[in-house]
Amino acid sequence: MSVVLLSLLTAVLVGWARGGSLERLGALPLRSRRLLAYAFGAQLAGVLVGGPFHALGLVASVACVAVFLQRNRGVRGTGLLATGLLLNALVVVANGAMPVSTAAAARAGVSTAPITTGADPRHELADASTRLPWLSDVVPVPLPGRPEVVSPGDVLVAAGAAQLVVVGMAPGTVRRARPVRPRGRQRTRSGAPPPPGDA
Repeated sequence: MSVVLLSLLTAVLVGWARGGSLERLGALPLRSRRLLAYAFGAQLAGVLVGGPFHALGLVASVACVAVFLQRNRGVRGTGLLATGLLLNALVVVANGAMPVSTAAAARAGVSTAPITTGADPRHELADASTRLPWLSDVVPVPLPGRPEVVSPGDVLVAAGAAQLVVVGMAPGTVRRARPVRPRGRQRTRSGAPPPPGDA
């Protein structure tokens, strides 16, 4: 997805400009990372098998990612990612594929021929029977050489991924050591100062 990749590239540049590094991003304390591999496998299986398994694979993939994000909800950006994935899953499950607005495709300069010929089974053209049409691919993105139409969920995913990268690359806050204050003469429990030899 060009929008997500462009957002990630921009986030990396912003992270570098702010003095961050990719090493810090790789050191983020993320839990249950293997769930991401399960999510990728489930979605890939759905694409390869096709038909109703595409929606099932997407649901399984989103479930794995949702659990991963829930376990890492303290990391900035995961909230936007989870919301975007949930919205995309809702519209795909409701329609069996991701609907694409023909008007948005025309504004972006994207051909709908692969959808009409069946070469792209993951998408379908939106019409009057489309459920949750406002969550489908309705946002035209006329990128030079790589135009596309994305959903509101895709926009949230791109924003969440960018936030995660920028925050993850940022240098950690260095806590300054508190100055050591000179202590006065200690007092005994009775309140009287200790003998000179004990000071």
